[in-house]
Amino acid sequence: MGNVASEAPPSHTDLRGAIKALEDQLANAPRSVRPYEHAAICYRLGLAYAESPVDSREGNLRKALACFDTAAGIFDPRFDPVEHARVLNAAGAVHRALGDRRKAAELFEKAGALFEGRERDDERAAALNNLGLVRAELGEIEPAVAAFDTAADLFDTSSPDGRRGRVATLHNRGQAHAALGTEDGLEAALADYEFAQADLDADEAPYHYGLMHHSVGVACSALANLRPAERTRLLEEAVAAFEESLTVFTRLGFPFQHALAKHNLGLAHAALGAAHGGAGTEQGLLHLRRALASFEDGVALLDTRVHADAWKQAFASLSRVEQDLEAVFPGKTRAAHFAALLASVDDKEMGRLLRERLLGLLVLPEPRRRSVVAEAAMAVAQLGREPAERIIEAELRFLIEQPTEFQDVGMRGRFDGHQQLHGEEREEADRALDVAIGEALQGPQRILVRDFFYSIGWERP
Repeated sequence: MGNVASEAPPSHTDLRGAIKALEDQLANAPRSVRPYEHAAICYRLGLAYAESPVDSREGNLRKALACFDTAAGIFDPRFDPVEHARVLNAAGAVHRALGDRRKAAELFEKAGALFEGRERDDERAAALNNLGLVRAELGEIEPAVAAFDTAADLFDTSSPDGRRGRVATLHNRGQAHAALGTEDGLEAALADYEFAQADLDADEAPYHYGLMHHSVGVACSALANLRPAERTRLLEEAVAAFEESLTVFTRLGFPFQHALAKHNLGLAHAALGAAHGGAGTEQGLLHLRRALASFEDGVALLDTRVHADAWKQAFASLSRVEQDLEAVFPGKTRAAHFAALLASVDDKEMGRLLRERLLGLLVLPEPRRRSVVAEAAMAVAQLGREPAERIIEAELRFLIEQPTEFQDVGMRGRFDGHQQLHGEEREEADRALDVAIGEALQGPQRILVRDFFYSIGWERP
C-alpha cells in the first residue's frame, strides 16, 4: 500500500506573507470600532503564529497567546460561547506546547463545557481529546481515559473527518492505558486499538493506519516482557504489526516514523533471537540478523543533528546485536550478515529486504554510494554460486525497473564487488552473475545488461 499524495507545505515566504496580511487586516479593524471583526482576525492571526516555523518557535507561541487573549476578551462566553470556546481550545494547545500543561488542561476543560449542547459535537470532541492528551501527560490516567471516553462517542463517523477523529481518540486512549505499564493496562490498550480499527480505512487515513499498527507492536512487545509463557507469540505479533506499519511508514514518505518502526522491529527480532537461543542456533541467528538489518536501516535515516537521542538509542541497539553476532562470527561484516540473511529467507522476504536495502544505498552521495554497493555485492558473491545466483537475479529484476542512474550504480557496484575477489571465488561469482542475467531478464533487457557489463570491463566466464 502506498502513501497518499499530499500538497507541498507552504514556503516560509508564503507564511510570512499570510501573517503580514492578517496583521494588516487587524490594523484596519480597530477594536474600538469593529470589535468582533478584530477578535476574529486576532484568532486567525494567533493560529498562524502558532503554526509558523519561521523565526523563534517560542516567540511565535507567545505572540499567538497574546492574540488569543485579546480574542477571548472580546468574545463573551455568555453571548459568543462557541467562538470563545474555539479561542480557549487554541490557547490551550499553545500552553501545552510551551509546557504549561495545567493551564492547558484548564482551558481545554472550559472549551469542552462551552461546546456542550450547542450542536458542535466534533469541536467538543476535539477539545476533550486535547484534554485527555494533556491529562495523560500529567500522569492523570483515569481523568484522561474519561475525557477520551466522552470524546470518542461524539465524533460523527459518517464523515471521513469524523472517522479519523474517532480513530485518533481511541488510539490516544490506548496510549493512556499503555502508559500504566501493567498487564491490564496493555490489554486495555490493545482492545482500544482493535476498536479503532473498526473505523480505520487504510486508504482514507494511511497515517493513522501506520500509527495504529505501530502502537499494537509496542504494546505486544511490552506485554511480552510481562508474560514469559506467551513471550514468543507476543513478540511474533509485534513483528507482524511493525511490518504492517512499515507498509505506510516508508523511508521516503515518513522517514522518522520509518526509522522508529525499524528500531522497534529490530528490538522485537532481537528479543526473539534471544528466546530462540541466540546466534548459536539457526532460528536465533536468523532473528538476530533481521534485527541487525532493521537497526542499520533505522540508524541510516536518523540525523544526529535533529534526532540525536533517537540516533544514540538506535546505534546502541545496533551495537548490542553486533556484539552478540561477533561472539559467534568474529570478523564478519554487517554486509556479510545481511547477505547471509538474504540467503536464509524465502523469496518474498528476500525480495523485500533486498529492495529496501538497495533503495537506501542507491540514494547515498558519492563516493560512498559506489563503495557500499560494491561491498554489498561482494558479500553476496562470497555466499557461493547457488545462493548468489538467486539473490543476483532478484537484484537485476529490481535494478532494471529503476532510473538509469540507479541501474548504472547498481551494476557497477556488482562489477566492483567481483573485482575484489580472486581465483576460483571470482570465477564462481562471475558465473553466478552470468546465469542470473539469463534467468532474470528477457530479450532486449538481457542484451542491454550484458553490453553494459562488457563496456565496463567484465568478461563473460
